[in-house]
Amino acid sequence: MKYPENLKNIIDVTKAPYYADNTGKTDCMPVLRRILDDIMLREINGVKDTERRLYSLGENDVYIGFESRIENGKMRVIFPEFVPDARIIYFPKGTYLVSDTVTYTHKCLKNIFDSKPGFELTRGIHLLGEDRNETVIKLKDNSAGFEKGAKKPVISFINAEGCLEKETSNVSQLNTFADLTVDCGIGNPGAVGLRFIANNSGKIENVSVIGNDSDTGIQLAVGCEGVFRNITVSGFDTGVYAYKTSVCVLDDFCFTDISGATVRAGRGSAAFQRFSEKDLERTEFIEENGNYAILGDSLPAGFAGNTVYSVDNFGSVYQNGCHIGNTENAEYIGIPESKCVFAAENCAVVEDYGAIGDGKTDSTAAIQRAFNSGMETVLFSGGHYLVNGSIKVPATVKRIDFMFCDFFAGENLISGKVPALFDVCENSDILLVIKNLYTFERFYGHFRLIAHNAKRDILLKDLHTQTAAMYYNTVPGSRVYLDNCACTVGTYSNDCIISRKGFEPEFCDMIPYEFHGQTVTAFNLNPERADLEVLNDNSSVTVYGFKVEGPGTAIKTVNGGKTNVFAFSCGIGDITAKNALFVNVDSDVYLIGGKIFGVTDNLDYDLILDSKIGEKHKKVYKKELAKVTKYRVDYTLIDKR
Repeated sequence: MKYPENLKNIIDVTKAPYYADNTGKTDCMPVLRRILDDIMLREINGVKDTERRLYSLGENDVYIGFESRIENGKMRVIFPEFVPDARIIYFPKGTYLVSDTVTYTHKCLKNIFDSKPGFELTRGIHLLGEDRNETVIKLKDNSAGFEKGAKKPVISFINAEGCLEKETSNVSQLNTFADLTVDCGIGNPGAVGLRFIANNSGKIENVSVIGNDSDTGIQLAVGCEGVFRNITVSGFDTGVYAYKTSVCVLDDFCFTDISGATVRAGRGSAAFQRFSEKDLERTEFIEENGNYAILGDSLPAGFAGNTVYSVDNFGSVYQNGCHIGNTENAEYIGIPESKCVFAAENCAVVEDYGAIGDGKTDSTAAIQRAFNSGMETVLFSGGHYLVNGSIKVPATVKRIDFMFCDFFAGENLISGKVPALFDVCENSDILLVIKNLYTFERFYGHFRLIAHNAKRDILLKDLHTQTAAMYYNTVPGSRVYLDNCACTVGTYSNDCIISRKGFEPEFCDMIPYEFHGQTVTAFNLNPERADLEVLNDNSSVTVYGFKVEGPGTAIKTVNGGKTNVFAFSCGIGDITAKNALFVNVDSDVYLIGGKIFGVTDNLDYDLILDSKIGEKHKKVYKKELAKVTKYRVDYTLIDKR
């Protein structure tokens, strides 16, 4: 993948000031660590700046955002007030030799929670290769520290000094690793190819990990979430080690020369897609309290204390091998290929049309000029774009790549006077791809990111809106794909979790995802904190990997809609809430392989399903479901007309 030369958010590792050698002759580990340190230092400084500002405002109940406050005398800087400008670490074709783990070296990369150091702020780390087959990060043969039993990564997205229990974070949002090969070299039996962490949204895609009798290909750290797709793992004892992960989607893996388990899965939820029968048979579940949804015709042998659901190609649903019902539309529906090479003559970079990402200059008109240019691809060059109107997306535009930029919402958006920032307004037979966005706390209000006001298929890929709803449509009949999309609406309804004194209004009435008459396929869908997270109105919605937080209703299905959810996790509810977690009105709902949990007694769910089908009205409570343990219920539920 090539990008135009003038994009300021691309760090070409081979160019100034880093000059990494891509001939395979010089050790690149020091310079790659320096790049990561330079990027992550901005998060450290952001925490310090936010802390200083809070102290300057007062000592008690001071708020400067959804996540930054002093509450009851305790400092809480969950995130810095402003997200740093996005940086994509780009590797042109070649071989990058390393002798030790490629990671950041800071020991103070933590937020502040209750006036104490909290979680690692390893968010927004993007490693991108020009070509998977010709861009290789290679561990030097016989490197020190990679002896048998070391379990030491070649590349790590979290620096936790090798301790599995410490390899966790809940603020590592939208990390990505794509179009690269990791080669563990020869004589490194303790090597782990890639250690990865991401929360809410994360992606490993189009990647090869090569070992030579090495330990583990990919290790997914504690709490990891995301989509992991089109991955080849070869030459390891263990292919993938998923230790106490959250919701993960493993899609289209190829394993060769694996001496042990293809996947060793601990506690967590996962949806397995496009695994061969042989690879499924060699999957091991090593801890209790896991929930796994597998689409295919075979089941792995090791169930040991876990709840494993499988759906065969005919729609039959099995729980630990026993038939429990039937669903529909269970066949795999993939995500369209969106990888492309951007030729400069086909791209409109919004800065070239007058947009300025300084967070102060209204760039709405300039961005519109880029969209009206006739170019097939519109690119953003990083920074924070102040926007205050609706931007029309004409049929001539095929791809929008935000390059992980940020937006600041103007008053017209915040108030809802403008209902959406991007208006897909012209019919087309050509798929529209919208990808790579991370907006933060200045992008909030009574609006959505995207209004789908035309009949045109659309792919939303790697989008994260921290405090704004994402999508709704007015024109039915399109196919909608959502791949690794997360959004919240800022705070929790009714001040369920914490007091939000002085920070009104709230935006929990905004629905993060709203589908009317569409055919929807989603992988790792993560809405949070709204009164209603997903509305399925007469649509066919299939979700592989679904996570939700907050006391609102997760999915409401109405008017003959059909909802299929495979592998989901619902947490931080409200035991006193009168609304149900799932609502079904004259529709079909299939919930396969889920877990429901509360972090305390009161932050749980009681009413799981509220169903009205014809004259029949039923409510299903947590206590009525099988396999209930403290703070947790594991189940599948089929509710159909």
